[in-house]
Amino acid sequence: MLAHASLVEGRRAGTHRSAQVDLCDLGVKVVDERVVDDGDLVTSGGVTSGIDLALWVVEREFSRDLADQVARRMEYERFRP
Repeated sequence: MLAHASLVEGRRAGTHRSAQVDLCDLGVKVVDERVVDDGDLVTSGGVTSGIDLALWVVEREFSRDLADQVARRMEYERFRP
């Protein structure tokens, strides 16, 4: 939706593999990563990558220690961008 509104044009972003070509066609610099941090735009590469994105935002806005604590509580092995 953001790409169709031209809000992501020329920026780095990730998405599910099935939508990468479509996103690229809309002028987005598609990055094949689980989490892509482009400043005020943070995107993820797919469904479960959303967990990694959420933990990255917790780390970026609060602390790595807090994000690690949340991941441990969830029994989730973190991926860090």
